[in-house]
Amino acid sequence: MRAIKGFRDILPYGSAGSDTSYYWNSILDNLRQTMSIYNFSEIITPVMEYDSTFKTGIGSDTDVSKEMYEFVSKKDLSEVKKGINDSYCLRPEGTAPTVRSFIENSLYKIKKINKLFYLGPMFRYERSQKGRYRMFHQIGIELLGSKELYHEVEILHLAKTLLDRIGIKGYIFQINSIGDSESLKKISSAVLSCAEKHINSIDKDDLEILNKNPLRFLDKAIHKYKFDNIPNTIDFIGVEPLERFEKLKKILDDLEFDYVVNNQLIRGIDYYNDLVFEVTSKDLGAHNAILAGGRYDTLVHKLGGPKTDCIGFAAGIERIALLLNQQQPNDNRIETVDFYVAYQDSQFKDYSFKIANKLRNNNFKVEIEYEAKSFTKQMKTANKISSKRVVIIGEDEFNKSLVRIKNMSSGEEKVINSETELEKFLKDTAN
Repeated sequence: MRAIKGFRDILPYGSAGSDTSYYWNSILDNLRQTMSIYNFSEIITPVMEYDSTFKTGIGSDTDVSKEMYEFVSKKDLSEVKKGINDSYCLRPEGTAPTVRSFIENSLYKIKKINKLFYLGPMFRYERSQKGRYRMFHQIGIELLGSKELYHEVEILHLAKTLLDRIGIKGYIFQINSIGDSESLKKISSAVLSCAEKHINSIDKDDLEILNKNPLRFLDKAIHKYKFDNIPNTIDFIGVEPLERFEKLKKILDDLEFDYVVNNQLIRGIDYYNDLVFEVTSKDLGAHNAILAGGRYDTLVHKLGGPKTDCIGFAAGIERIALLLNQQQPNDNRIETVDFYVAYQDSQFKDYSFKIANKLRNNNFKVEIEYEAKSFTKQMKTANKISSKRVVIIGEDEFNKSLVRIKNMSSGEEKVINSETELEKFLKDTAN
């Protein structure tokens, strides 16, 4: 038996540091702490949705839509074929489900501005490669209910804080404006004009994309075809979006926020407008994006909700872990134990078990082994699992209700009464 191609196990041990569940969870804990200090609340949506949630929201012919895992139950098959019901899919991204939940549960009636984040697995049937899997994990934030420019500043700062706290180095913020709906029409026309000059060199599939959505072709024109007359979005956006973008840049400059303007940056999903941004790292090679997002002011209304201004971004956890592993190859984070309880004779096992429970009741992480093992081997195990302290139970400790506690880094030992002094020792240790 083996895992499905593009899916993987994250093991507790036996793998490289960045591939262990302890390393993984240390990243997730850090991400959640960052969300907390910016007062974003977690939303947990199902991993399975109706496919229309995504095809309506992000476009039916995007790469994301084409890579969805779609299926129907035997019971619903006939209805799906008749067009009565939608088929199901595993979620390929997190924004559309968050918006669906926002509408379905009327969160806009509870709060005028909703600051939400999600953290969990996504699924896309794409080519598997290092750092890119068919089941992958994302953290994303969505701020729904405001057009205020400082929310864009806050979102960019949140993204920077997130990367800094994790320990990512050498990243670059790229920002751009693609303007409002009229601006997007003008940009699309410019892309079409550009493509017409190179029509004979464009693949059949890409021609289809060009005809359906020229904006989506722009990214291919830059990276795949490397055309030399590719339009800059800034030349086609209206006065109001341009003024807004200039104000944003001034605020960022005043705050000494490092960024570069990339006037050919455009997101590959239909719902974006105005600000779009990416954070990239040269250490990731060709697929160099760590984090990306932008403003999407029409998506809520498009999915059946009230007109709602929104902004958000998403970051791939696997990409973050891969980048950390490359930038910090010696960061072998290991899971430690607070106390290892070692006993010198099996007749002390019952007393040792009670001591272990006392420690656990005080929220310490404790290991004790019950199989027959010499005291010397127990001490070797304590070293192997990086236990901070060892509680030693010998004959004297057993007979007098004592515990001998050894600090494994300093070698210092302390003997205390388990009934009258242990609780105080543990409180002092916790502090």
